Amino acid sequence: MNRILRKKVIGGVDVINFQNVGVRYGAGPEILHDISLRLEEGSFHFLTGASGAGKSTLLRLMYLANQPSRGLISLFGRDISTTPRRELPVLRRQIGVVFQNFRLIDHLTTMENVALPLRVSGASEMQIKNNVSELLNWVGLSDQIDVRPPTLSGGQKQRVAIARAVITRPKLLLADEPTGSVDDQIAMRLMHLFQELNKLGTTIVLATHNKLLINDFSYRRLHLSNGTLNSCTQTVRSTEATAQSKELI
Repeated sequence: MNRILRKKVIGGVDVINFQNVGVRYGAGPEILHDISLRLEEGSFHFLTGASGAGKSTLLRLMYLANQPSRGLISLFGRDISTTPRRELPVLRRQIGVVFQNFRLIDHLTTMENVALPLRVSGASEMQIKNNVSELLNWVGLSDQIDVRPPTLSGGQKQRVAIARAVITRPKLLLADEPTGSVDDQIAMRLMHLFQELNKLGTTIVLATHNKLLINDFSYRRLHLSNGTLNSCTQTVRSTEATAQSKELI
């Protein structure tokens, strides 16, 4: 894993900045209202809240799948409202997303699914083969490289989706219930992968109901309730948090 996660990100601007953001669909009431948050580069955040609280909607705003009804959003220091449409794909390529429903391509193998972001970025075939094989081995899928998604279990699909999201070591990783389909042992192993990525500079927002993760890793918690966002629990710097747990990579 060290060959894949080897460069430390150095920077200064906020990765995400929301100012009084609101979201509504049609003429209905606002689902999210007056959301203001600032996520610093290299920070790690749990996103919590009851089912239907708006966690997925908030994540969709962060990876530019949805536009806010009001308010301002800045991503990597760029005001989204004034950024030319043609430049938005460049911003999106700096974001890794773990979707709750996986979104794997059924006619591609596990190797091919995970390799997609590397191919888009122009990586060589040798880089793709080495990095994807190493990452799949680490997440326990080395025996599933040539298998297609329809024959994988839910937990295996989850790990493929996570591997695809982190393979390019994005500046921002957004994960919607990334451990929801795996057992506690695999969940902890995946958390250590996220920690290593975070330690190297990736900002992470992880939406979860898993109390084991929230209790064992004391990262800042962003909690959605009644359409508003609150911050609770202490912030633990990535270097301190990594020192608290055994490195598995």
